[in-house]
Amino acid sequence: MLNRKIDTLFCCKNVLGLFVIIVLMTGCTSMFNPETVEREPQEDVVLAMKIKSKFIQSDELSAAAIHVEASKHVVKLTGFVETQTQKELAGEIAQLTSGVSQVKNFIEVK
Repeated sequence: MLNRKIDTLFCCKNVLGLFVIIVLMTGCTSMFNPETVEREPQEDVVLAMKIKSKFIQSDELSAAAIHVEASKHVVKLTGFVETQTQKELAGEIAQLTSGVSQVKNFIEVK
């Protein structure tokens, strides 16, 4: 009789443990679902690429030292340049790019 109670208790613990594991695993699946990962809108990526391309074409700027981010038509510039004139030029190039409503120029002069 005692063995039967122990077996029943052991079985209940195992079933409960499996249930908890299944619940936890199904709750975590959304973390690995690519659809739930917030993505940068394609429009913002294209805008940042346009600006970066203009930096590459400029003889006065080192495009590799300037990072461009865009979000909802607002462009953020970071990185380093040699002169204040280069910083201002990067800001002007970004501002004159179609689709840009605002430029936040955080570029630092070395």
